[in-house]
Amino acid sequence: MSRRPRPRPDRPAAASTPLPPPAPPNAPGELRQDPLGGGWVAITAGRAARPEAFLADEGPARGPLGCPFCPGNEHLTPPEVWADREPGTSPDGPGWRVRVVPNKFPAFAGGVRPGAGAPSRNGGLYRAAPTAGLHEVVVHSPDHAATLADLPEPAVARVLAAWRRRLVAHRGGPFGAVVVIVNQGRTAGASLEHPHSQLFATARRPERVQAELDRLAGDGCAACAMVAAERDGPRVVERAGGLLTLCPWASSAAFEALLVPERHQARLEQADDDHALAAALRGLLGRLKVAARTRAPYNLVLHTAPPGVEDFHWHLHLLPRLTTFGGFELGTGIVINVVDPDRAAEALRAAPPEATAAEAAAPGAAAP
Repeated sequence: MSRRPRPRPDRPAAASTPLPPPAPPNAPGELRQDPLGGGWVAITAGRAARPEAFLADEGPARGPLGCPFCPGNEHLTPPEVWADREPGTSPDGPGWRVRVVPNKFPAFAGGVRPGAGAPSRNGGLYRAAPTAGLHEVVVHSPDHAATLADLPEPAVARVLAAWRRRLVAHRGGPFGAVVVIVNQGRTAGASLEHPHSQLFATARRPERVQAELDRLAGDGCAACAMVAAERDGPRVVERAGGLLTLCPWASSAAFEALLVPERHQARLEQADDDHALAAALRGLLGRLKVAARTRAPYNLVLHTAPPGVEDFHWHLHLLPRLTTFGGFELGTGIVINVVDPDRAAEALRAAPPEATAAEAAAPGAAAP
């Protein structure tokens, strides 16, 4: 008798409860262009009917033993550059609530000189530039297992305050872009289990950042237009505290969401209330737990005005990693999304913002 192979612990496995397809398998799809970044996506909801269409971030937890981000192991990281600490505690020791350190294995490092981001040519064919910049890690809390969805709202607000402080610290630097990201789960790129975010400051301005700068400024700001068009529409997940949470019309991922201020603001530092943003972000991640019905890996990407830029509309992307790129995406640059954003928003609205473990695993949880 043959046995069904068990998922390997070091790779994502299919979600234990596949999401029902919101459309017949042969339903026609639609190509859509993202108004913020200009990329194209194919909304093909019928493909959700494929076996094991959705992935979960599974595998045994590694635990806190030897974790460089856990209290008591501060000597395993470079010296901290900032920390929110209990009164009377010393740097690079226990007693911190949020801790920021240089990345021990930086993707971008080295002094940034004027013009360092400009590529040089080698014989006219190859272009190259130094990976100059800096790379920091923001450890969200002393709790090895608590994600942003698990932390209480004040603790999430402290993480956002750390983001603000580091963005302010680098605002005057010679950088083309400063981007904050979260990789939650192995499938989303996390090499360490302890929840954390990362700040990248690059000498050269990435093409995606420039594409959004071109579209999110002035009277023709695409984010302002999106807010006006969507604020009372079917793709809104929540509207509170001057913030709009929605599933973008041209979503590139299943359950993708965008958190955007309703009024034009260039920088996260200009947001009116850390606690309003913390509540919106924590609520969105809690809803995702139930709507996706799995331990969903995800990326968060904060786009805020780079140094020297005063006109922009900051926003935060949530990009769940429930599917993976195949050859078509890699060969064409067109991303296939198998969950219609209208149905994704419906499922997220129906899910409670604070999910219990039982709700997140329940077979009857909300789904498109």
